[in-house]
Amino acid sequence: MSGKSALGGRMSDMDLRLLRVFREVVRAGGLAPAEVALNISRSTISLHLSDLEARLGMQLCLRSRGRSDFKLTPEGEALYQAINDLDGHLAAFKSQVNAIQSQLTGSLRIVLPDDVLEMPQLDLPATIARLRERAPQLQLDVQLAAPQELELEILAGRADVGINPLHSHRPGLEYKPLFLHQSRLYCGSQHLLANEAEVSEELLTEQELAAPSHAVLSGAAHLYRLFPYKSTANHMAARLAMLLSGKFVGFLPEYLAQRYVDTGQLVVLCPNRFHYQIQNAATFKRSAAEHPAVQLFLKALVITP
Repeated sequence: MSGKSALGGRMSDMDLRLLRVFREVVRAGGLAPAEVALNISRSTISLHLSDLEARLGMQLCLRSRGRSDFKLTPEGEALYQAINDLDGHLAAFKSQVNAIQSQLTGSLRIVLPDDVLEMPQLDLPATIARLRERAPQLQLDVQLAAPQELELEILAGRADVGINPLHSHRPGLEYKPLFLHQSRLYCGSQHLLANEAEVSEELLTEQELAAPSHAVLSGAAHLYRLFPYKSTANHMAARLAMLLSGKFVGFLPEYLAQRYVDTGQLVVLCPNRFHYQIQNAATFKRSAAEHPAVQLFLKALVITP
């Protein structure tokens, strides 16, 4: 064969593919057993090996139909060792990239709901600790926002990533589901319905509802439509205050309301009828899905069942 080397210049995708075929054939011990690993026919494998030998200008192996007669030439042995060395270099390269990622610089702007510390499934302090340990030079900018504000902050480029109730899917945004929580209907202990053993739906829906100022989940919209009288607030903490005033009824996440129920400050109303589930998701621009700082945040999240 000619001594001309086809790999003297830049390696092509085809070169890498042929080297991979050769590596798998050697690992399998022959063409026939390599069919499964490569998911191609024995005749195609043989053609690839012949093409590689032609490109390199040297015979790599003595081929036969069975496993026992397959044998590498000295040149094939040397090439196989070189491929193993290349695999080792690639693994080292990946480790170096991971090390670079841990030394991220610049800033990561995170936007979160105002009741984020109350969410039992998300350990925000532990998440922040992980971020700091893995990227000690990365500056964090953490903001709080209402759900409708949160997505707009990301779309406008004023935040990189956030966690929010998944109310809708806006074009240009990616959503990674994280956990679910249940919302129920409550009133304050001073409300006229607080001490009623049974409350009719007619009487209940006549009460003024403390509602979010943003659009609600499609799966909950039918419940909100039952209440003709509404006042609104854009933050969860404000709606909680309205309920504690004793003048409104309203939906709250169970995790936020439970402590007030335990102390007698809030009362749950018609729990079997007035409830819905919310999916919380990590949110970021589709164009930023592969951004190292965003990926680091997603990996650092501490979520509990």
